[in-house]
Amino acid sequence: MSQNPSTLYTWTGREISRRALLSGFAVTGAAALAGCAALTPGAASTPAANAGPLSTAVPADKKITLKVADADDTTMTPGLLAAFQQKHPNVTFDRQYTGWDDYLKSINLTMSASTAPDLAQFTPGMQNLIPGGLLLDVTAYGTAYGWPDKFPGLDQIMFAPDGKTVGTGALFGVPGGLSFEGVYYNKTKAAKLGLTVPVETVDELEALFAKAKAAGELALVAGNLDGGLNHPFNELLSVYLKPEDREAWAFGHKGATIVLPEAKTAATTLKRWVDEGYLSRDVNGISDNDATAGFAKGKGVFRISGNWAAAAVSKGLGEHAGYFSMPQATAGSKIRTTGAGVYYCVSSKSANAAAAAAFLDFVGSEEAAKVTADAGFMAPKADAMPAKTGLLGALQEGWQETVRDKGLQPFIQNASTPTMGDTLTTQLQLLAGGKVTVDDFLANVQADFDNYHK
Repeated sequence: MSQNPSTLYTWTGREISRRALLSGFAVTGAAALAGCAALTPGAASTPAANAGPLSTAVPADKKITLKVADADDTTMTPGLLAAFQQKHPNVTFDRQYTGWDDYLKSINLTMSASTAPDLAQFTPGMQNLIPGGLLLDVTAYGTAYGWPDKFPGLDQIMFAPDGKTVGTGALFGVPGGLSFEGVYYNKTKAAKLGLTVPVETVDELEALFAKAKAAGELALVAGNLDGGLNHPFNELLSVYLKPEDREAWAFGHKGATIVLPEAKTAATTLKRWVDEGYLSRDVNGISDNDATAGFAKGKGVFRISGNWAAAAVSKGLGEHAGYFSMPQATAGSKIRTTGAGVYYCVSSKSANAAAAAAFLDFVGSEEAAKVTADAGFMAPKADAMPAKTGLLGALQEGWQETVRDKGLQPFIQNASTPTMGDTLTTQLQLLAGGKVTVDDFLANVQADFDNYHK
């Protein structure tokens, strides 16, 4: 993703790959996940019973080579490997990078082989390795290192023994870099329209939308050709849903439902924004990437998206680009927002589990924070990221607020169903196009969940 490590948020042009990494894998589609469904014949039938021989010290009396499999096309993974090796010269890495699409198709077979890599980037479908005991349960390492206090978003890589239920059970990795969503705005237009930003509540934000529209401006830039309305919808769910209800549904817990009054408030709010004309009338014909590009060129006043859009927005609007955390339901509330991460896991077949776990711990360190930030991600250790000004500084402040408030919540298209991303895209298009009611929208999304979690 990043070709210029001197800039905090940069692109390689492989935007689909980046969005797949950062926005809950929503764009991978059902086919990619379905291709990972079966384990290699002969794999173990029971999960690993423990985290292996536990040690928080990297053995220094021998040379260690850790094989690494990943699809991270930024500078983050190679940068983290190099920084760890500098700290532990007896450890070398054999990195086996694979492009995103090929990685999705092959990683389960790779991890099932007798020559499985020690470390791997965790991707959709890899939870299918858990019932076979092919991923190392690192819960004990997490306790020893204190990972619950070190890493936001750990619940997104916790799984029950069946691998289908997320957010509970054993821990299988940590995030090296994370993403989160919020509100971008055009400072010049906001000032010209007399809009006071930031605001603290969704109602106040909607009032700004109304003022912008009345002045002849496009209030909220969005593209829903590929389901980009999932960004404002996920944010509104973060605001209105109780965290336990949101996480139970996004993590595929038995009996969870999105057909709730608070979810109806979120969907109704989004539908009202469409009906009031705060979004383009042809929103269903605009891609999410094109929406970001249009906003960066000066179209509209506000844009709800993630930190992955910052490079384009900053390049296009320069000092006129602004950002603030998603407003909440009531003023003074703790920040709750949506995000995901690039996670690393360990093979249960690794002969160097202690060294691999030490690397996992390292990615949450102060030394790793600069590497992660330079690659365009939010660092787990938020307060150790190099200080920035302007738009990037505002993003850092938003991330630090999110970590402080423990407000990072999962994308709902991660609802442990292979088809949820496609279902949500279709239903958001129908909702925006006036083809389904809010009640039908929620019921149809819930049906996908229920069909999988019978």
